[in-house]
Amino acid sequence: MKKILIALLVLSFCGLASAQGFKIGVAGDLTYPTGDWADLTNSSGWGVEAFGVVDIVLLTVTARVGYMNFGEKEFDLGGGEKLTATTTSIPILAGLRWNFGLPVGPSFYAGVEAGVSLFTTTYESSGTIVADPDQTSSEFTLSPNIGVEFLGFDLGAYYMSIKDANYWGLRLGWGIGI
Repeated sequence: MKKILIALLVLSFCGLASAQGFKIGVAGDLTYPTGDWADLTNSSGWGVEAFGVVDIVLLTVTARVGYMNFGEKEFDLGGGEKLTATTTSIPILAGLRWNFGLPVGPSFYAGVEAGVSLFTTTYESSGTIVADPDQTSSEFTLSPNIGVEFLGFDLGAYYMSIKDANYWGLRLGWGIGI
């Protein structure tokens, strides 16, 4: 009986998702750190992410998880010693967006997502041993975004507002409807 109930729930969710316009996809990102954080990382980074969207009447519910790499930054500590910092992030976000435009052709959108970004910074030194070579943190993230969808592609721009690590991003994704 339990297996039948689970199967019915899964089938009803699939029916709801297909009726509402459920789409999943993958995307590639280019990132550009801003503010004080731009001094602590490279001038640009890259990332990959998986996303899902569900259309509900006039709104679209969004969810995405990704991996962002901000590269290595080398600091001169004096006396010939150098410190290299490598920073990565895993953003996990959900939100809403509003689609506008004509029912056919490109669909423009504006939205906002919120969630958490999991940061890891690894330090390596050319001389002195680093006391804590790996530092991690979890930070609340707010991300307004705009974009356009056309022929299954999603081209968007966003701003990640994070406590001490803000950055702009450009995303090109491709999704398929289920």
